[in-house]
Amino acid sequence: MAGVRGQSRGCGTCRARKIACGQERPSCAQCIKSQRQCTGYRRDTVFVLVQPGAKDARRPGRKQDTAVQSARPEQGPGYEMVINCHLRRQLLDHFLGQCLLHPQLRLKKHQKPWLLLLPDLPMKSKALETSMMAIASVALGRKFHDYSMVHQSLTAYTRGLRELQTALWSEKRMHDHETLAACLVLSLYELIECPDKGFQAYVSHCRGFLSLIQARGISAHTSGISHELFLGVRFPGILDAISNRTPNFLCDRVWCRNPWISTSKRIPDRIADCLAGIPSILQRYDQLASLSHEENISIAYDLRDECLAMDQSLQEAYEEIRLQSSGPLFWPVFPPTFSSNAPGGTSFPIVYHFPDLRIANMLMLYWSTKALLWSSISNLCDILESHGVRTTHAPAVVELLGDSPDDTCSQISSQPAVQIIAPRYDQENYLIMARNVFQSLEFCLQESIMLTGALVASTPITLATWAIRNRTHHGDREVTWISSVQEKMRYGLPLWQYI
Repeated sequence: MAGVRGQSRGCGTCRARKIACGQERPSCAQCIKSQRQCTGYRRDTVFVLVQPGAKDARRPGRKQDTAVQSARPEQGPGYEMVINCHLRRQLLDHFLGQCLLHPQLRLKKHQKPWLLLLPDLPMKSKALETSMMAIASVALGRKFHDYSMVHQSLTAYTRGLRELQTALWSEKRMHDHETLAACLVLSLYELIECPDKGFQAYVSHCRGFLSLIQARGISAHTSGISHELFLGVRFPGILDAISNRTPNFLCDRVWCRNPWISTSKRIPDRIADCLAGIPSILQRYDQLASLSHEENISIAYDLRDECLAMDQSLQEAYEEIRLQSSGPLFWPVFPPTFSSNAPGGTSFPIVYHFPDLRIANMLMLYWSTKALLWSSISNLCDILESHGVRTTHAPAVVELLGDSPDDTCSQISSQPAVQIIAPRYDQENYLIMARNVFQSLEFCLQESIMLTGALVASTPITLATWAIRNRTHHGDREVTWISSVQEKMRYGLPLWQYI
């Protein structure tokens, strides 16, 4: 019906010209007379997304119809999901279910990490909303090979950066936990996707959320989501201090104690307490070269005693891990691929598997912290012996399958790993601990838990690598270990190739 919107039955050309159509077929008289191509009478079909059981809604306006019809096919199905605000909640739910949550995690209700708590927050902050869209889109896009979603995640990421900058300029929103969460999410995006083809953006965000934590103060991180965000910041912040060999505010005793006023510490928190003492030890170790002979001996002894005290705290944490498990904590298996000199396969004849990813996380943190601690002790013993002091070594408990870093497949047994009491401290022990971490990586990078496992493994692998590089000398075997592990980590987290 001409003149009534939506009721015209004329051909497409006459509707576009807004004139009456004679409706002759196959071509109308008006098009023949004006020598125009008659586009016919078939109308484009428009699909409207509805929820099952939802009430009839008002028909979308003309602008919405045009937007749906004009979507370019090369943008793919991921494009509609990212830009449609009604589907954003579903996108987050799919991200959590498909990429993060897994039975291997064995999470308790009161032990959810910060990232799993964010979807329950009201998305009042545009910075947090767009940041969550970015990380959900890139994770799902990579998992299901939908590169249109990966492309749209970059758009959401750049918008999230702008929104975060706006929030940081606002005195009212600067200290909100949504702003801190957005900074953490964006740093996680950079770890997963590495958009700037380097690690400077990730380092910049790490130092940014450290400044936010310090500005908010200790009292803002004692409970709820703010406490979980603090825990998410703690390990990257301590790693930053270790890499600079200078302690930061997270290494202060008050920051290692007061945020837990209203809650008890978990095992990873206690391991982080030990890690927080290492930057100070490394800083004072670096100063030994400028001191006198007597000061060298005195300070080296003091530093070694501090390391041994931390070692005892780590051993107590391990005993608690052991008591919490009813079965073996880990066991050896043959890897699917083995090559003694190939980065494509594993360079270890056996690898370790665990009851679940939570236990793998705690053991890998324990082993890697011990490795870094023991490599520091070895350096201190070298200093003492260079000054003619004969060092005595304290007993240590070592969790391993054999007593040598060169164990072979013939030592695999159906029995769980045993504890061997070393009669004296061996300067090769740090290599055993580092090797335990490297042999656990295969378990973390299983296809079903790739993203979560790679994030869990990133901190222990970094610490174990630093433990080997911390020693003044290491052989070709250790170089092969590091090369093999770095290659695998690049597959799980693209940023790793720039670290």
